[in-house]
Amino acid sequence: MFSDKTRKYRLADSREAFLNNFNAHGEYIQNFPFGEVLFVKKEDEIYAFINDCPHQGQKMQGCSIENGKVICPVHQYKFDIETGRGHGLFLDFYPLEENENGFFLLRTYFSWFGE
Repeated sequence: MFSDKTRKYRLADSREAFLNNFNAHGEYIQNFPFGEVLFVKKEDEIYAFINDCPHQGQKMQGCSIENGKVICPVHQYKFDIETGRGHGLFLDFYPLEENENGFFLLRTYFSWFGE
């Protein structure tokens, strides 16, 4: 009856093509129906998370990533890259997937309606 569902949002034909969107600071912002997502490139990894810090709603744009933590540029709150957890709050992270059909952002959400 109730279930979690995952929706895929196509970002580009490939991961390589998607990398062309990033600015000189390794950031890219894209709007989705559920909110603004900040993509951050650090070395060979791309991280995707909501662009609002759960602490006070400040933008995460300009954040840094160190030791597996995303650090809010305003109040220095740190959030774990794997779980989103930090300071008793959670930052929504989104996994990315590449397959033969393109490069996608995956968003899992609760649904009142089953299969």
